[in-house]
Amino acid sequence: MTDRLNTLANSYLDHIRIAVEANDHGAPFRDFIDNWHAFRSEHDHHRSSGDRPRWFNNPNAAKRLAMLESLDFRSVGVVAIMTHAHNAPDVYRLKYAARDKTARLIVDHAVPVAVMVDMLFQLRADLTRDGIRALLIKWHHLGLLTHEENARLNAAGLNSKMPADWDYLEPDSKVFQH
Repeated sequence: MTDRLNTLANSYLDHIRIAVEANDHGAPFRDFIDNWHAFRSEHDHHRSSGDRPRWFNNPNAAKRLAMLESLDFRSVGVVAIMTHAHNAPDVYRLKYAARDKTARLIVDHAVPVAVMVDMLFQLRADLTRDGIRALLIKWHHLGLLTHEENARLNAAGLNSKMPADWDYLEPDSKVFQH
């Protein structure tokens, strides 16, 4: 990581610390956390050519293979879509262009941002740069879901929280599988 990218990543850790210390629960934590991740990432596809954070909503499995493979988790359904995109790229591109939900991929946090933010607001949270960085390194993992899997998580009320039986030991939910 360059000094510039390191400085930018650290600035977002400072933004997080300031917001928590100010008890600002409405701060744009998703932006702070995702931008921190983009600037600290060794993968250039998380940044534009001008080094601005770049995110992919509904990524194309035929065009964004390197980015998708760099994510921490992929569900079984996603692997099937990625295999289809590789084996039949023309058919996949047509489905993708037609906004076919069976070709749609969702990039999601394995641990929702709201859960990570709650951890930061805990009484004994270490709000130094190193403490915040350690928390984010442990819990900020991006995964890939199918449209249907994401809909099931949302229907179960898990778009901003973890399952009630989550053990706080591993960041991956039961939906994500390597």
